Amino acid sequence: MSRKAHRPSNRKLLGGIFAAFILLAALGSLLLEKAMDPFRTVERIKPADFYENANSLRGNIYQVDGVIMGSLGWSPQKGRLFSLRVTADGQDWPLPILVPAPLARLNLQKGQRYRVKVRVDESGLLVVEEMDKK
Repeated sequence: MSRKAHRPSNRKLLGGIFAAFILLAALGSLLLEKAMDPFRTVERIKPADFYENANSLRGNIYQVDGVIMGSLGWSPQKGRLFSLRVTADGQDWPLPILVPAPLARLNLQKGQRYRVKVRVDESGLLVVEEMDKK
């Protein structure tokens, strides 16, 4: 009597291929999301450091990711000042950001989430260089 060769069933093979496909799709999605981040080379600001001593951050460029809380003021020469809620270390921090007059065309509204590239100016204020709505 001859023996049959032991072969894995087609179900197991198809299940393995499907699982590998799902894993590759998830990994590709993650890598694509990272690659699409326009500020991926810019360091994220640490709100605790900003509150401790904003002057020590002067001249540096950072990335801030947060939600617009509201408008704090407006000047035709300087631009619009907003409050941005940033979550870091399990805590919400309000950060003031200045949208300069050349970027005044942006329609910022309360509750919208933005990724922002900011420069800390001489007075310790966060001045927007680029903004990207999330």
